[in-house]
Amino acid sequence: MRKLVSAVRAKFTRKKEYTSIHTSVLIHIAWKNFTSKKLRSFLTVFGVVIGVSAVFFLLSFGLGIQGLVTTQVVGDKSLKSVDVTSPNSKIITLNNTSINAIKTYPHVEKVGVQYTFPGVASVSGGEIDAVVYGVDQTYQELSSLITIAGRLLKKEDAKAVVLNISALKALGVDDVGSAVGKELKVNIPLDRAEAKDKAITTSFTIVGVIDSGSGSELYIPSTLFDTAGVPSYGQVKVVVDDLANIDGARKQIEANGFQTASLTDTLTEINDIFKFFNLVLVGFGSIGMIVAVLGMFNTLTISLLERTREIGLMMALGARRRDMRILFILEAALISIVGAVIGIAIAYIGGAIVNLLINLNAQSRGVSQWFDLFATPLWSIAAVIGITVIVGLIVVYLPARRAERINPIDALRRE
Repeated sequence: MRKLVSAVRAKFTRKKEYTSIHTSVLIHIAWKNFTSKKLRSFLTVFGVVIGVSAVFFLLSFGLGIQGLVTTQVVGDKSLKSVDVTSPNSKIITLNNTSINAIKTYPHVEKVGVQYTFPGVASVSGGEIDAVVYGVDQTYQELSSLITIAGRLLKKEDAKAVVLNISALKALGVDDVGSAVGKELKVNIPLDRAEAKDKAITTSFTIVGVIDSGSGSELYIPSTLFDTAGVPSYGQVKVVVDDLANIDGARKQIEANGFQTASLTDTLTEINDIFKFFNLVLVGFGSIGMIVAVLGMFNTLTISLLERTREIGLMMALGARRRDMRILFILEAALISIVGAVIGIAIAYIGGAIVNLLINLNAQSRGVSQWFDLFATPLWSIAAVIGITVIVGLIVVYLPARRAERINPIDALRRE
């Protein structure tokens, strides 16, 4: 008998243990609340869409302009190359001895050389002053010369010349295609170079025309200067095996008194400028996000006030306080994700339309190359969605905190 009484007493005095609501149920409740208030949900999401689309559109524009500038500066040039010059060619000379020493440095793959001298070129009675570059194959490859007609120099070329379109026009030749194959007389004085020969005077066959600057430029094989006994180079390009080793190679070269320059310096400056530029653009776009944040906060607060009794009933039936917090967090995350995805899609389509119109207008004015004013890397999409969700979670903090502190008894009495 005593055992039976003890069992009954234990049954009625045992504390009831509640388990939290399953996440799938909370997601279902959040979705139902989102779809039940269609107009309110639409206006809230619409505000997020406007803010996100403005931010993403301007960010894509900034990244696109940065990519265009970088492409124009770098082109097809190797980022792993280092330009080497001498600050005082009479004291520190870029000769074969120094070049052979550079080739032995760690991580150096190859070295290209260039001679630079003033010269006089003439064809069909026309004569001009020009800068003559004697280059080897490595230096020519790293210079990324853009060919308009013909071809570039080859290793087997002995007396071939490539000139730019500015030199060709200065010589009075308007038809670029007809210039290829013509004979060009070139005279290069070597008096100040302390070379074996006093000058290089010979006829060259024009094999190509390039587009490179506004001054008159000629490119001939470097072997001609080697044969003439020119003792030093004007510039050297050093190629390393990896971008990470550029700084080390530059320090070694500079330790011998030479000056170095690399495209990585230019890219660093470009990136620094565009970091500020992109921040300014995103700042302008964030004005729309401020409006969206206020709208989201208003929607969640009104939702809390309207569902006070519902929350009290759920808590009376066994829901935990953290379940109410999670419920409002899910609703805010739902609004943020839907708004962010739609906003990004609209910004992407808008950018594509603007880019198409600008390219069509450029082509009508004679620009043949297609260019992209907008860039949408995957990291930017993920970043915008992630930041939007984080903003939504910050906004929902106060409503969620109030929801979990609701007293179920007071809530059920309210209506």
